[in-house]
Amino acid sequence: MKRTANIILLSIALLTALGCEKEPEIMDEELYKTVLTELSIVNQMDEELFGEKSRLEKREDIFSHYGISEELFELSHEIYQRDIDAQMERIRDVQDRLRTERDSVQAAERRYRDANRPDADSIRRQIRDRRDLEDID
Repeated sequence: MKRTANIILLSIALLTALGCEKEPEIMDEELYKTVLTELSIVNQMDEELFGEKSRLEKREDIFSHYGISEELFELSHEIYQRDIDAQMERIRDVQDRLRTERDSVQAAERRYRDANRPDADSIRRQIRDRRDLEDID
């Protein structure tokens, strides 16, 4: 009986050890959120803004810039998604980053428009020049 109990305990220990596979190496969480943010931006961009590159090439540029493979990102993404609550928190962080980036771009666009807005004298000159051209015709 004692021998049977030892065999059962040994079997359980062996099965437990075999069942506990080691988690594969994944990306650091902060790096994951940074790459996810950049991929989100690329996925939403108008392809005309890419110039000579395709959306796929831009994605590859992101992976290359951070020294990771697409496979590592996908594996990390899959593993991070297993914990739904933590993943939702990561997604909220990515959304905050995207909002901040959007606000920064909009502020830069406003500064550009303000810097290139013609002053009143310039507008008057343009109107006079048009009138002068109309009078000549």
